[in-house]
Amino acid sequence: MRDFILRNKGFVIGLFILAVFYLYLAHLGAYHLMDPDEGRYHEIPREMLMTGDFITPHLNGVEYFEKPVLQYWATAIIMKIFGVTEFAGRVFPALSAIGCVGLTFALGSMMFSRRTGFLAAAVLATSCLNLIVASINILDMALTFFMTGCMVSFYAFEKTAKKKYLLLFYIAMGLGVLTKGLVAIILPLGILFWYAMLTRRPRLFLQLFYLPGILAFLIVTVPWFYLVCQANPDFFYFFFVREHFLRFTTKMHDRFQPWWFFIPFVFIGMLPWTGFLFSLFSKKGIIRKSVSERSRFDIIYLLVWFFVIFVFYSISDSKLVPYIMPCWMPMAVLIAASIERFEQENSWLCHSFLINCVLCLAFVFALVGYVFMSNYLTIDEFIAEGGMLTAALFIGTLTAIIVWRKTRDFYAAAAMLCIMGFFFGLGLHDVQKQIHNNQSAYYVSQRINELNPQDSLIVNYGEFYHGTVYYTDQRVALADFKGELEFGLSHPSGEGWYYTGEELNDLWNGPKRIIIVVKDRYKDKCLSILTTPAKQTITEGAYTVLINK
Repeated sequence: MRDFILRNKGFVIGLFILAVFYLYLAHLGAYHLMDPDEGRYHEIPREMLMTGDFITPHLNGVEYFEKPVLQYWATAIIMKIFGVTEFAGRVFPALSAIGCVGLTFALGSMMFSRRTGFLAAAVLATSCLNLIVASINILDMALTFFMTGCMVSFYAFEKTAKKKYLLLFYIAMGLGVLTKGLVAIILPLGILFWYAMLTRRPRLFLQLFYLPGILAFLIVTVPWFYLVCQANPDFFYFFFVREHFLRFTTKMHDRFQPWWFFIPFVFIGMLPWTGFLFSLFSKKGIIRKSVSERSRFDIIYLLVWFFVIFVFYSISDSKLVPYIMPCWMPMAVLIAASIERFEQENSWLCHSFLINCVLCLAFVFALVGYVFMSNYLTIDEFIAEGGMLTAALFIGTLTAIIVWRKTRDFYAAAAMLCIMGFFFGLGLHDVQKQIHNNQSAYYVSQRINELNPQDSLIVNYGEFYHGTVYYTDQRVALADFKGELEFGLSHPSGEGWYYTGEELNDLWNGPKRIIIVVKDRYKDKCLSILTTPAKQTITEGAYTVLINK
């Protein structure tokens, strides 16, 4: 296998690049927007294009300041090029993920070898959680890309002492701040502080304070923050105090989870490479047996990178699975370096290959068993949506075992796992399509569009169903719920777009045609408020549509 790769290096690299782009881009328009996140992050750029206001983000016609503006800008530009489509809204996260794959190759190559960098890139590109998050229009993938850019730039500076890498560090940090706020400063600086302390080189951390880099950071970040504060005097408190300090230290967003919440997702999210994590604990593994001081520093760098992010979000009172995406790059490099160590030691340390095979096969049998025991999917639906994923893991694992038994070549077995990972990714997207469509407001919005709602008022009751705004191309009112729009609804732009239950009933009995969209869990409460029955009722999935005229 190694001889084949060396003889056809250009072909293999080209094939790998094409496979990564296909894996991350080909499926992006194949499924509908998943509420709430994708409805939100598609709609804000669409409203930017409609209004021409690229300073103050708006969602459903009101000011929306929970996140900074960079991804909205990027998505709006892509929508301008490709049209306002589901595909266009997902391109930026997917390109960010591809960028992370490239940066992982660069870091693995600088730390170990080009072969390790190539394998690290393949591990990251085919890992379960990376594939999923890259396919959703949320901010975490772009933040991960810019944070990874910070970490790779600093490592390049440490090795070469070239100040241009510090400049790149600060530019990447600034772009991260414009993507998701101050966390893009806190985490990289926290990682580098503890890295310098643990390697007993405090001066290394002080070298970060490079004036041209700091000026570059300010040039990237200050203009938008200045302009948005000028246009919206209450932005500063809402964004910096409420959405940073209070979000981290309180349960205000109802995202509280136990401290161990992220642990199972590390193991699940690294499929189909999870088993190799166990080799990191071996006495002969790369963590416990360093070949040089430089190698020891590199391992400390990767471990501190992982643990600072992991611990930071674990102690936070606000937890969502994609938050720990920046942990994936150091894990991918550690796994790739471990496979290099396997060859040096002529051993699958801690029986990691066996553990990985068992975990992959166990996942297959658990998935098949779940289908037979539940009513969620029929067998035909499972074959259509989950067949490739299941087959990839099952056939790929058996093929890797056979290749290893016949060749005793560590990299041949790893190559089989990379091929398995590619088809696993394709199958994962089929499953993702089913999940997205089940959590989308697309279908109920199409039923509303059949009612010609242009002269009607659409009301979301009990929740804000983001996709109804995007798919009906019409602003909606809220009733008995404000949620994330509470801040915007308190502004003049929100006047007349929120109703209490009593006000909704008055509106319902008035002269205007009202279309109420309500989920099943709020349906009884909504009906109890309305004093006259609906003239027409439409049921679509988990939604009910009530029309008064």
